[in-house]
Amino acid sequence: MGGGSVTFSGAARPGLRWNAARLRTLAASLLALGVFWIDSFTSFHSAIATLYVVVLLLAGAGLDRRALIGWALACAALTLTSFLIVHRHAPATEAMLRLLVSLAANAVTTALLLHRAALDARMAREERRYATMTDTLAIAIWEHDFRPVADAIATVRAQGVADLAAYLRAHPGFVAETRRLVRITDVNQTALDLMGVPSKAAFFRKLGDFLPETDASFADCILAIDEQRPMFQAETQVIAADGSPIDVIVAFSLPPGTCLARVPGSILDIRQRKRLETTVERTRIELERVQRTAAIGAMSASIAHEINQPIAAVQSYAEAAARWLARPEPDLEEVRLSLTGLGRAVANIHAVVRRVRSLVGGGRGEMQPLGLGTLVADTLTIAARDIDAHGARIRVSPLGEPQVMGDAILLQHLLLNLITNALQAMEAAAMPDKRMELALEMRGDRVQLLLRDHGPGLDPAMAQPFETFATTKPGGMGLGLSICRSIVELHDGRIAIANHPDGGVIATVDLPRVA
Repeated sequence: MGGGSVTFSGAARPGLRWNAARLRTLAASLLALGVFWIDSFTSFHSAIATLYVVVLLLAGAGLDRRALIGWALACAALTLTSFLIVHRHAPATEAMLRLLVSLAANAVTTALLLHRAALDARMAREERRYATMTDTLAIAIWEHDFRPVADAIATVRAQGVADLAAYLRAHPGFVAETRRLVRITDVNQTALDLMGVPSKAAFFRKLGDFLPETDASFADCILAIDEQRPMFQAETQVIAADGSPIDVIVAFSLPPGTCLARVPGSILDIRQRKRLETTVERTRIELERVQRTAAIGAMSASIAHEINQPIAAVQSYAEAAARWLARPEPDLEEVRLSLTGLGRAVANIHAVVRRVRSLVGGGRGEMQPLGLGTLVADTLTIAARDIDAHGARIRVSPLGEPQVMGDAILLQHLLLNLITNALQAMEAAAMPDKRMELALEMRGDRVQLLLRDHGPGLDPAMAQPFETFATTKPGGMGLGLSICRSIVELHDGRIAIANHPDGGVIATVDLPRVA
């Protein structure tokens, strides 16, 4: 960029170029005839033939290589003809030297003109290449004449303004007036297409014609010119020929020594990016709304799933109490025990609802040190009725009492979910021998709870068994294993479910031990 000028395209009109060439050719021809007449028919003894150099310089401008060589040969032929006319009988040594000097001048001038013609041709090719490259850029480019801005800055500085930024904030009229002084001196084709302007002649206007009155970027542009920043960049809007606003990014460099009369600026159309940002923001808002709806739905479905078993216990205790009361001689002690169990089941429902809400909402539960053996034994007591109802049995290996940090209610329901899944799988497959094995194994600072059933194994359709709402059971909600994973992750553990080599499915829950 620097201080050089930039010309994107344009040339003189062909008619004017042709007339000028004809005039030069006519003048060169008359001069050649004059030199030939003086050299041949006058008594001058100087090297008049060297004036053919002027003929070549006059005629050679704009000629191609072949035409220039033709003129050089013609001038050399006229030089030799004059020499023969004057000295054909007894050529003197001095005359021979003048002939050689004239021919040498002719040759040197021709060589220089040929070299210049080659340079001109190369420069013309580079200019055409540069113009083509500039016009086909995807970025609009136009040149600014920022000299009025520099003059306006010098004026306010001379008036004693030290803080230019504060002055611009206090005088928005100065910014608007200065903006109207900036001229657009040249543009590329992309700029014409961007602004909807048919030609450069219609484009060459003031910068203020393109910027809205609400533009705030030009004040920073004034500061950039005053501070001679290496680069100025701003996001703003320009007004197209049809009056529509166009979101753009403007960038140009202002290093020391920059010619402010011609400062090329790059203008990048960002309307598509703005539309994409708007779409992304709208999609983000919609996604948040969907996520909130899904979270509410997941919490509701999770609560419904988890209270099924406590509600079944409530029903079982209530039916037992009714049966004891319906006897000819009611057994009030059994009724009292059933009602006590009923109260515990109702309390369990409240605890499950509270824990599931906390779990879905991202809570940490009520963490405390727990003896895992005792917790498993208590859970099996709760599950005993369900196991008996399915005609199943569970073999428990010696458990020990490894300590874990956890929420007792959540861990109980983790194990209850796994037992329920195993019972349902064996029931659906009509397994004659419904067996399960449960064990605890120590693995360094970890403890593993292993539960194996003797059912049909994992359904191949369950590629992701822990995915929410993934199920192969008729009427299943697909939440049991998803909730199990959430509970295990809440306890910084891992859970895995796989087919056992000897049949059935084995679920492995890995939890960290505490001292």
